[in-house]
Amino acid sequence: MSRFELVLIIKKLELAEVTKRAFQNRFYDVDKGSYGPFGGNIFALKIGVQPDQYPKVITALKSDIENNDGHLDTGIFGTQFFFEILSENGLHDLAFEAINKRTQPGYGYWLEQGTTTTREAWDDGGSHNHPMFGGGLVWFYRKLAGMSADPEQPGYRHIIFRPQPVDEVTFTKYYNNTIYGEAGIHWRKEGDEFTMNVKVPVGCTATVYIPAENEADVSEGEVLASKSTGIDFQRLDEGYAVFSVKSGEYRFVSNSD
Repeated sequence: MSRFELVLIIKKLELAEVTKRAFQNRFYDVDKGSYGPFGGNIFALKIGVQPDQYPKVITALKSDIENNDGHLDTGIFGTQFFFEILSENGLHDLAFEAINKRTQPGYGYWLEQGTTTTREAWDDGGSHNHPMFGGGLVWFYRKLAGMSADPEQPGYRHIIFRPQPVDEVTFTKYYNNTIYGEAGIHWRKEGDEFTMNVKVPVGCTATVYIPAENEADVSEGEVLASKSTGIDFQRLDEGYAVFSVKSGEYRFVSNSD
């Protein structure tokens, strides 16, 4: 990295921090503990809030959603982040409820009308083949299915597999043709058993989060995952057993009593 590139990165970080502070100072309502509805709290959580503000903002966000009968209340920019922000902040079930709504505003309403493309508006107005609210749909593969590119190694050079199941969904499948080849995940829940197939292209690596309470609950093929070739156990992390893997196809099974 050249000196110029390093200086440019530092300047961008400084600008990001100044922008975040200005947003916090301008929009945070101390009395309400909120940055406001219609995406205010979503944007705040996206850029970061002060530690003492965080629980209040989460409470305000939950209240916003409850006041809208579980619907989102965001425009095109807030909708892009709405579902992922919920899932990243312990509100994954609310994200699923909102994206599954069959009444306006919601994607489920479009499906009820026979729509197969995203629209310009939540109602019947405007274009019916429009990317206006399409940004929120990345939640399906990044969070529900659980496949994301590592921002530190972009282009799927390193992949993060971290499924976030919900009770109402028994399986998901997502595959993508990356510049290195096909990558994907397919998970299924049956009783206490969670099966998770992942595919890592040649020349790539991945971090795999498998729902489990203990390392010993996870097998790959016919052996414990931690004993399988090409797999290294990393840690337990908030309900997941975390492994690093090299390129290849893997079948993980997690059993919990």
